Amino acid sequence: MRGIKQMLAEQEVVVGPTVLNTFTPWVAKLYADAGADFVYVESEHSMFNAGEVSNFVLSCRLCGLPVVAKSPYVDRGATTRLLDAGITGIQLPMSESAEQLAEVVSYTKFPPIGVRAVGPGIGCTDYEPVDMKKWLKQTNEETTVIAHIESRPGLENVDKILSVEHVDIMFIGMLDLTVSLGQPGNFEHPDVVKAVEHLIGAAKEHGKIAGMWAPSFNNAKDWINKGVRFFESASDVSFIAAGATGLIKQFPGHRSRVSAGQGHV
Repeated sequence: MRGIKQMLAEQEVVVGPTVLNTFTPWVAKLYADAGADFVYVESEHSMFNAGEVSNFVLSCRLCGLPVVAKSPYVDRGATTRLLDAGITGIQLPMSESAEQLAEVVSYTKFPPIGVRAVGPGIGCTDYEPVDMKKWLKQTNEETTVIAHIESRPGLENVDKILSVEHVDIMFIGMLDLTVSLGQPGNFEHPDVVKAVEHLIGAAKEHGKIAGMWAPSFNNAKDWINKGVRFFESASDVSFIAAGATGLIKQFPGHRSRVSAGQGHV
């Protein structure tokens, strides 16, 4: 399985679809066959249990797909469980301080870098025996830490956050950022545009990868031109909704239903 860092070193853009509700093996297979680079588990806004995630992550790994997931809060136990399930990318929502990210880094890395507990023989090693010394070194190198900037404090502290060693990607949470800046959903507002440009510039200055969510290539292409290279994209829910809508609309005489719309933070 190629790691996210390896892919970022080898290709211009890395993209992974989202899993919001459907934690079943066939979803992993479909995403792998579609050519996804990774899978993003939206563990902040979805409903799941640890067993579902563990089985799903193993399915992804067996299909050659690394998995990124949000750690819901800065907590050693919560982060360890995600890593032990086999998740290799830890994304911290509401990243607002260097201290937060330094703590998350310590939980994702084995000694001497961090304090991650060793748990081979389960999901993180595909339930296979490993050469301990080699596995510890390789895992420390491959595990990816993502600072999710989506608030005014995160924007103000981005330089300090990105100065933390072993933070690899700066992810811009656009929707929550607009809310924090007092312009909910107004992505074109000058304050929002200025903030996003500042964040992308900070990532470049600190040698970090810039990332964001984009539901399609059309939404992503302008950001790619501005240097964004890591994209989390449309979810299982949006794929099903779009597919169902497209199908029903093909039939003449059906009664349309007004939708409130769907989005992803």
